Formats: sequence, structure tokens, C-alpha cells
Amino acid sequence: MKISRRVTAVAVVGASALALLPGVAQAAPAAPASVPSGTCVYGAVTGSGNLGDEPISTKPGQNLVTYTTVRDAKPTALSGVFIDYEMTSPSTHKGPAPTVWWKFNGGSWHHMPMSWNPAVNGASAVWIGGDGTLGNIPGHSTRTLEMTVDYPKGAARGIYSGNVWVGAKTCGTQLLGGLLVTTAYEPK
Repeated sequence: MKISRRVTAVAVVGASALALLPGVAQAAPAAPASVPSGTCVYGAVTGSGNLGDEPISTKPGQNLVTYTTVRDAKPTALSGVFIDYEMTSPSTHKGPAPTVWWKFNGGSWHHMPMSWNPAVNGASAVWIGGDGTLGNIPGHSTRTLEMTVDYPKGAARGIYSGNVWVGAKTCGTQLLGGLLVTTAYEPK
């Protein structure tokens, strides 16, 4: 379930400010009546991101690992929590796709295929991953999302600003939070 197709993050002294850009987005269905008011809002899910400490790949195929916390900031449990991962490309030219894997709270590894979305209307070119289903998160609890990124030979050099966008099936396509998970590819 895609939250949005074009999203950007702007870092603001120790925090993130997010803004939705024009693009293709699904209409958000109303949250089920059993979800308390104020649960399905941006900020319901928070986390650490990798806090600007992005790992840097210095050779093709090097396995970069990054960890981020995912926290249900509300007292109500979220069901069917899912993520979309978006990486801004340092180039407008499509190269080989990065390989992304993720696991949640010590679970098993899952591959996240990445799709190329070229730069349009002044927006950057991005690699967008398919949905990753995390499961349920109890209210006021924190879990760990571990991600690995491998850049193949021929990938564009530079910083890949990454954003993990979080939603929950109980909240339709409402964006609940965004976490910065950035990596870089600088082969020697």
C-alpha cells in the first residue's frame, strides 16, 4: 500500500520536517471507527533514523548496515504497520539498482525490490521500494528496523538520501511518520 510517490525530507536542527510534494497518491480511506481520534496522524510513529551517521560504501557489493528505531508514539496499538523506502539518486541517469534488505525487531530478512522513478517537474530522481510489512506495534513501544544496502558496480556515486515512510493498515494510506535512513556510495 503506497503512502505517496514523491516525498522529500528537510533536516531541521536535530529534527525532521517533512513535506509532501505533488505526485501520485492514493486517497486515504477513513480510519475504522475502532481507532481512537488522533491515532492516525503524522507523528504517530517516530524513530531515530540513522541521525546523519550514514554508512559509506567504498566498493561495489559492500554490505552497508544501518539501524533505526520505530516507535508508536501514541497509546493505541497500530495494526498492520508497513514501510515504503525511498532513496534520492545523486544522478538523473538510471544505473543499476541498489539492493536493499530489511528485518524488523530481530525477525527474518526480506528483500525490497527498488523501482526507478526519473526526475520530473524539478523533483529528484528516486529509487522507490515496495512495501515492507512490519506487523503490529503496541502503543508507546519501540522496535528496531535493520536495513542493508549494497551498491552494484556502475551505480551512481554520491549520497543517497533515504526516507522510510511509515503507515498502518488501520489508518489507510495516512502517512504516520518518516525516518531518515541515508547511505552513500563512494568507490575508490
